Amino acid sequence: MTDTAADDNVVDNVDNKADTGIVNYFAGNLVAANLMMALMLIGGALSITSLNSQFFPTIDPAVINVTVPYPGATPAEVEEGVTRRAEEAVFGIEGVDRVVSKASENSGSLSIDLKDFVDGKKVKDDIEAAIDQIADFPPADAEEPNVVRIETLNEVMTIVVYSDRSEKHLRRGAEELEEALLALPSVSLVNTVGTRDYEISIEVSEDSLRQYGITIDDVANAVRASSINLSSGELRTDAGDLLLRTDTKRQTGDEFKDIVLRARADGTLLRLGDVATINDGFVDVDLINEFNGRSSVVLAIKASVSEDMLQIAQDIKDLLSEYDPLPGITAEIWNDQSAVLKDRLNLLVRNGLLGFALVFLFLVIMLDLRLAIWVAMGVPISFFGAFLFFDSLGVNINMVSLFALIIVLGIVVDDAIVVGENIISEHELGYEGPHAAVLGVRGVISPVTIGVLTTMAAFAPLLFVTGVFGQILQAVPIIVICVLAMSLVEAFFILPAHLAHGGSWSRPPLTTIQSKVSGWFEHLRDNQVIPLIRLAVKHRYRTLGLAFLFLVLSFSLIATGAVRFLFFPALEGDQLQVDIEFPIGTPFETTDEAAQRMLTAAYAVNESVDNSA
Repeated sequence: MTDTAADDNVVDNVDNKADTGIVNYFAGNLVAANLMMALMLIGGALSITSLNSQFFPTIDPAVINVTVPYPGATPAEVEEGVTRRAEEAVFGIEGVDRVVSKASENSGSLSIDLKDFVDGKKVKDDIEAAIDQIADFPPADAEEPNVVRIETLNEVMTIVVYSDRSEKHLRRGAEELEEALLALPSVSLVNTVGTRDYEISIEVSEDSLRQYGITIDDVANAVRASSINLSSGELRTDAGDLLLRTDTKRQTGDEFKDIVLRARADGTLLRLGDVATINDGFVDVDLINEFNGRSSVVLAIKASVSEDMLQIAQDIKDLLSEYDPLPGITAEIWNDQSAVLKDRLNLLVRNGLLGFALVFLFLVIMLDLRLAIWVAMGVPISFFGAFLFFDSLGVNINMVSLFALIIVLGIVVDDAIVVGENIISEHELGYEGPHAAVLGVRGVISPVTIGVLTTMAAFAPLLFVTGVFGQILQAVPIIVICVLAMSLVEAFFILPAHLAHGGSWSRPPLTTIQSKVSGWFEHLRDNQVIPLIRLAVKHRYRTLGLAFLFLVLSFSLIATGAVRFLFFPALEGDQLQVDIEFPIGTPFETTDEAAQRMLTAAYAVNESVDNSA
C-alpha cells in the first residue's frame, strides 16, 4: 500500500468516527446546544436567588455543651453527682473527640469537641440519649441537663435605642422594637445588650408582720401560689380538643399588690400591698450605657447559616423607615455589617467584571471576532452552570466564594480557546460545517480534558483540609471544580455548534489590529522565546539546576522569616474601642469617672477632625 492510500484510510477512519457520538449530535444540532446554554444560564440565574449572602463563611466550632444547674451544691458534689457520670456516658460515643468537664458551685458543665467530618446533629442526639439513660440522673436537687450544639452566628447590624426619659420607659421602647423586629419573617434572633434585668422586690418589715399577725412564710407562700402559670388539662368536645391553662403569673408591682394574704373577720381582704413595700424596678447593678451622651439600649440582630444577611438588613431598614417608637425614644442603626458586606461584594463583582472585560479584550485582539465572542461566552455559561450546584453543595455568597470565582475567571477560557482554534484550523484545511467542528473537538479532547482534570486535582486537596482553615477554604475547590467541569461541557457541546457554520466576523480596522498583534507575538516567539528554549535545552542540566536553586531560595525565604506567614493580614478597622480595667473592688464611681475622661477626650479629637467621626 502506498503512503497516499494509507493517509486516505486514516482520514476516512477519523471522518467515520466523527460522524457518531454525543459531540457530533450537538455540533449538528444548534437547537439542542442553545437549549443547553439557556438551561445553564437561566437555571444558574434562578439558583443565585436561593443562595444566602454572608460576610464570611460560617464556621462550625464542632462543640456541644452540656450544662446541669445544681443549686446549693459544692464543686465536689457537682463533680461526684454530675460531671463525672455524664463524662463517662458520652466519652465512648462515635464522633466525640474530647470531653472537658467543669465542676463549680451550683453548676456542672461538659464541653465536647467533635471529630472532623461527622454529623453534629446525630452526635448531639446520641449525647442526649446517653445522658437520658444514666440511672438516677440528674441528682434530686439538680435541674434537667441542657444539651446545646454551639452555632456560629453572623452579626447583621446593631440598633441603638436611646432616650432622655426614665430607664423603664427606655426599656419598654426597646422591647417594643424588639417585638416588631422578631415579627419580621426574616429575623429570628435579637439580643438585648446594655440594660439591667427587671426585678420586683417585696420588702416586709417586722412591725408589719406583728401588726397583722402573719409570718414571712405566709407572705412567700401567698406570692408563690398567686404568681404561676399552670396547665389545667385537656377538655375533649365534639368540635375538638381544648387545652386549659391558668395564666396568673404577675409581671408588674401593681399586680403583686393585689395578692390576697388572708380574709379578715369583718370580710375585708388583707392584700400584699397593705403589708409590704413593693419596688418595681431593675436589678441593683451598677451599669451605664450611653449613646452620644444619652441613655441607650443596644439591639444586636444576628443571622444563622441558613439566613440571608442582606435580606434581613433590607427588611429591618424598611421597618425602621415606617416604625413609630414611643414618645422620646429614638432608634438608629449602628455598626451595619450588611453594608460592609454589600460594599465588599460589589467590589469583588466589579473586579470580576473588569477581569472578564480584560479577558474579552485580549481575545478580540488576538482571535477572530466570532471565535472571541463565543469563547468569552464560555465564562458566563460556565459560571451560571456551576451556580446550579452551589446550593446543594453548601456554597453561599461570601467574600471567599466570590474570590474563588475571580481566581477561576482566567482559567475557564483556556479549554474553549484550544477547542475553538482547532475547529478554525479544521475549517482552514477544507472541512465544513458540523464535520469540521467534530474533528476540531476530537483532535484536542484528550489533552484538553487532561489539562482541566490536572487543574481540578491541584485544588482537590483543599476539600480535605480540617479545622477552621478548612471550613474557610472549603468553597474554593468546590467552585473551581464545578466551574471547570461546566467549561468542559461548554467547550465540547455548545461551542462547536456555534463555530460549525459561518466565516470570519472580523472586519477592518479590527483585522488590522489583529494582524499587528499577531505579527508582534510571532516576532517575540521567533526572536526571543524560541532561542531561549533552544538555549535551555542545550544546557539542560544547568537549567534544571537553576530551577532547583530558585525553589530552594523560595523555601528559605519562608524558613528564615524573610517572608512572613499570616493567617489573615492586619487591616485597619473603622472603629476604635477603649477598654479600661481596674483592680477588683474599685468603686463604680472611679470607673465611671475614668470613662467620662475618655469620652471627653474622644469628643475633643472628633472636634479636631471636623466632627467626621
